[in-house]
Amino acid sequence: MGAIVLLSVLGWLVGLRTDYLWYDSVGFTSVFATMMWTRLGLFGVFTLAMAAWTGLNLYLAFRFRPDTWPATSEQEGLERYRELISPRAGWWIGGVAVIVGIFAGMSAQSRWETWLLFRQSGTFDHADPVLHMDAGFYVFRLPFWQFLIGFGFAAVVVGILASLSAYYLYGALRFSGQGDRMTNVARIHLSVLVALFLGLKAVAYYFDRFDFTTQDNQVTGIVGGGYTEMTALMNAKNALIWVSVIAALVILVFSWGFTRSLALPAAALGLVVVTAIAAGGIYPAVVRNFQVEPNRPQREGPYAQHTIDGTRYAYGMEDLETTTYPVASQPNAETMAADQSTVPFVRLIDPFVVSDAFTQAQQPRSFYDFNEKLDIDRYTYTDENGQEVTQDFVVGLRELNPSQLTDEQQDWTVAHTVYTHGWGFVSASTTESDSGAPCFTSGVLSDDPGNCRIGNDIINVEKPQIYYGLLNNEYAIVGVPDGDTPREYDRPIDVAVSDEDSTEEDAEEIGADRYTTYEGDGGIDIGSVGRRLLYAWEFQEPRFLLSDQINDESQLLYNRNVRERVQKVAPFLTVEADPYPAVVDGEIVWIVDGYTTTNDFPYSDRVNLADATNDTYSGQGVANQPNEEINYIRSSVKAVVNAYDGSVKLYEFDDEDPILKAWNAIYGGDLITPKEETPEALEAHFRYPQDLFKIQRSLLQRFHVDESRTFIEGSEAWATPEDPSQNSPVTQPAYYVYATYPEQTQPYFQLTSTFTPRNRENALASLMSGYYDENGDPQLQLYDVVGGDDQSVRQIHQIITSTSEVVTTLRDATQAGTTVEWGNLLALPVGDGILYLEPMYLRRQAGGQGEDLPRLTNVAISYGGYVGFAPTFEEAVAMVVDKYVSGAPSEAEQNEGETDGETPSETPSETPSETPTTEAPADPPEVEAAITKVLEAQAAYEEAQASGSNEQEGAALDALLAALDELEAARQAAGQ
Repeated sequence: MGAIVLLSVLGWLVGLRTDYLWYDSVGFTSVFATMMWTRLGLFGVFTLAMAAWTGLNLYLAFRFRPDTWPATSEQEGLERYRELISPRAGWWIGGVAVIVGIFAGMSAQSRWETWLLFRQSGTFDHADPVLHMDAGFYVFRLPFWQFLIGFGFAAVVVGILASLSAYYLYGALRFSGQGDRMTNVARIHLSVLVALFLGLKAVAYYFDRFDFTTQDNQVTGIVGGGYTEMTALMNAKNALIWVSVIAALVILVFSWGFTRSLALPAAALGLVVVTAIAAGGIYPAVVRNFQVEPNRPQREGPYAQHTIDGTRYAYGMEDLETTTYPVASQPNAETMAADQSTVPFVRLIDPFVVSDAFTQAQQPRSFYDFNEKLDIDRYTYTDENGQEVTQDFVVGLRELNPSQLTDEQQDWTVAHTVYTHGWGFVSASTTESDSGAPCFTSGVLSDDPGNCRIGNDIINVEKPQIYYGLLNNEYAIVGVPDGDTPREYDRPIDVAVSDEDSTEEDAEEIGADRYTTYEGDGGIDIGSVGRRLLYAWEFQEPRFLLSDQINDESQLLYNRNVRERVQKVAPFLTVEADPYPAVVDGEIVWIVDGYTTTNDFPYSDRVNLADATNDTYSGQGVANQPNEEINYIRSSVKAVVNAYDGSVKLYEFDDEDPILKAWNAIYGGDLITPKEETPEALEAHFRYPQDLFKIQRSLLQRFHVDESRTFIEGSEAWATPEDPSQNSPVTQPAYYVYATYPEQTQPYFQLTSTFTPRNRENALASLMSGYYDENGDPQLQLYDVVGGDDQSVRQIHQIITSTSEVVTTLRDATQAGTTVEWGNLLALPVGDGILYLEPMYLRRQAGGQGEDLPRLTNVAISYGGYVGFAPTFEEAVAMVVDKYVSGAPSEAEQNEGETDGETPSETPSETPSETPTTEAPADPPEVEAAITKVLEAQAAYEEAQASGSNEQEGAALDALLAALDELEAARQAAGQ
């Protein structure tokens, strides 16, 4: 047992030392020191407090034990325990007190963040509208007060149990026999403890009143006390405060012997219980059921308005701009084709689909890999005409993936000292492809640009080695003595490189490969025997001591995942699930958004982080957020991790956030680099954070309404559409586009999503955009779509996949054994309509050889109900223009009521269209029967797509084509 304890303590000390060395290597020892000293301090203080309190109660019970005890069978059974304890009573009391104290200390030390915020505090200059307390009270101070109250209750209960046990053991308290069942001292002692408990209960009732501002409202389903809580329950809490105080005084009077009857203290305790049941349970239920429920908008309206206002403030939406975007019933397709503000920048390449193409086309060795989801960023470069052009690109890093190493390469020495890093920042155009493949523009393996109009290496990188990223979190041992041969595998020598990389020192070409040596200082020196012993214990790896690959110059690199790295140096931040790489002044860095959050903000609705941020990408190249609830968030920090040396820098982004200010002060005041010191070259790559946007999107489904009655009734509620490209129901991801939206004077790199009316998923309600303006300030914009008959992305996808050109392509692909993969469906406001764009990729199955690269073969667009489907975006636009100019009926009109049987838009256009509609004449029975057959065939095809085999899907597609042919024949026969 002693050996186990010794090893446990030794392991804890080793972990403590290695943690310090790691924090020292990244320059954040203040975080480590503050965290450890605070936890040790809380452990010590609360351990001593609980131990002293427990020991005091045990000592008093032992000190005032009776000299004799009744000769009953009950007491005779306890005699052997008294004989065991009495000779060493001090040791027993001290031992029990220490054990109880340690448990209390362990619980208290976990509240180190709560204590630090309580000690530092801060204000929001935003008060709750009912109790008029600044939000800082709820966020910084109330949680620790509630912890102290909880600790007080635990201490009193421990005191009562300890005293009862001791008094019972020594006969001062008994449950049988004649005469008094309790001595005077025991009665006084226990009564004081019970009175203390009731006194604490009065304090708890006082603080409970503040919880009404953050609790769920059962009537409206949002956070924040409503009419019942702020009238009935508030009065109940106030009454319970006084009842508890009176009951405590009554029990104290009883304790001093004015009466020995238990009736009086029992009545006092009963009064507290009865009041709690009647005032705290029955009365609020009556108010809720008979006053609130029949008059919900009137009773709950003011309180719902508090939550609307508080939620918008807490989630950074108080400056939300809502603009009406009128859409014409027949938007001019020629205007769309001539647009120069958005159409030239339309993104065709889906960063989720083309990751495999990056990996296979840009993979010089099998152990190089790209993240499953790539990223979108924008860069400014000089084109062939000498003009500066800003364009967005698909970007990714060619990282080393340890899971792809062969058995020989996974030898400990090889894996940790040779294969230590990835190589290369790779980018591709988002607006063009190379015969369906990505049009690579930087970090490519060849100087041949193919058919791309953009030249190679427009983004220059000085150090392309990737030691820190998302795919490799194994530790690496780097460094060799001066003059020794480099041993870290870098890349094949035939990879295209910049001049700076070619002349890099400490690099050597051996055969067909190039080897290099890490030149950074972001690792931990493990040259000494002591350090090697330390990490041999930490990683449970004896080869730290035995390997001759470790020398005086060796450094250990670990904690190499950039999200975990940021989380470790800034434990108070919630880290963005999708970091993205950027090249800043020739260096590759990871940019990671850091959020300050709390779940204690008054009158702000609550969201679950995991649920609100979940979409198609979650768990597939994008981390999942923790399953925890928040009701306040700020994008406070832009964390930057250097991909080469692992250095971490935290740049202030929200310079008004009180939580960030508090944490920065807690850690010495220089943990966060001030906003004004952020380099301009870095700011150029900041983008509206995705997780914040998705949380705001989730809330705006209800909180776009700013009038409480409409909010409560829910008549204007929205829904976020599901991803039409996926077979299983999952939220459609938001998408980055470089575009100019209505009322914007220049193109911005903005994050966009759409909404549909709740319970009417075939219509488009609104577009949402988040971006940083020319001053770098975040802007959130809603565009309420009015007029016209615009469909949702789900409806557009169904219309596109029902057109004859697409159906034919799908049939040919199925017959050829090729998998069809749709890219992200974009909805963009252009001209007086909505431009929808959906790229189609084909993957040809090669039996036994996996799947070939995804190839962009066609682009589908829809504008004003007209669908264009062609190999290029320009051709698809031309098709839509031709249909519009010729006055042909749109696909939306042809498919009205045929795609899914849903009711079309009920709102007629105010101005009658000159083009005849298809609504007037009723369809002949033969046509109606053919339409029904098409609907059944389409439903069968969609079911086969979702869960069937390739053969089933092909058969269902053939049936759908046959049904469409029958419908066409029936219409021709009917003269339609």
